[in-house]
Amino acid sequence: MKYLLIILLSLPIFAFSQEVKPQVLAIYPTTDSIPLNLTRFYIEFSKPMQEMYILKHIKLTNKKGENITGIFYENQYELWNENRTKVTLIIDPGRVKTGLLANKLMGRAFDEGIQYTLTVDSLLLDFNDQKLTTSFSKTFVAVKEDSIPPKVELWHYNVPKRKSKQPFIINFNDNIDHISAQTFIRITYKGNIVEGKISLKRNEQQWFFEPQKNWKKGGYRIEVSNNLEDIATNSMYQVFDHKLGDFKEQRENSTFTFNIK
Repeated sequence: MKYLLIILLSLPIFAFSQEVKPQVLAIYPTTDSIPLNLTRFYIEFSKPMQEMYILKHIKLTNKKGENITGIFYENQYELWNENRTKVTLIIDPGRVKTGLLANKLMGRAFDEGIQYTLTVDSLLLDFNDQKLTTSFSKTFVAVKEDSIPPKVELWHYNVPKRKSKQPFIINFNDNIDHISAQTFIRITYKGNIVEGKISLKRNEQQWFFEPQKNWKKGGYRIEVSNNLEDIATNSMYQVFDHKLGDFKEQRENSTFTFNIK
């Protein structure tokens, strides 16, 4: 028994611990109503994943269970974030922009009023060669196209109390691209960026900002880059499916202020 105990103690800890398998955390946009002119999906994983030609592990079906093909753009390189936990799937732009050959021959990628299911199979591997815990599916309905750019004039917000860390909340009244919302909106105070945590809720229609330090008395500034996009890639200054020769110059970034008394 003494020798057995010594042997057990000498074994590495990982011999007794089971590696946690990766899983799909979410598919963005999370809304169940997807516009006909959606331009991209994002798949977020719990662990860094290997590059395994992601489209081989993606299936898009209609309500009858029939496979829908020719939807995704087959890029030479997979579009992963730096830590390889999120990959972007691009809808073939030729199926999104009207007037292009693919659009004329095959029409939109999705048909209005039709239900679809996007499935990620369980064969994808993380860097420890572990498969996903299970496959993951997102079901959505295609709705009319979105050709209206984000407008700050339509936003509503809740002002937090002084000397608190209550979140500052923006209600977009729009489906904003979640990466865009996390990247192109910031709060400043007397010219300095306010540090804090950003989170999105209600299918990315609400922007929550929790400051690291308590709110102070005075005026705060919300700065919104004109690069901010909705889920149909309409930016603050330009509709994605604009006509040839109708491209607009970028306008200045949008700003608005709120006061804490």
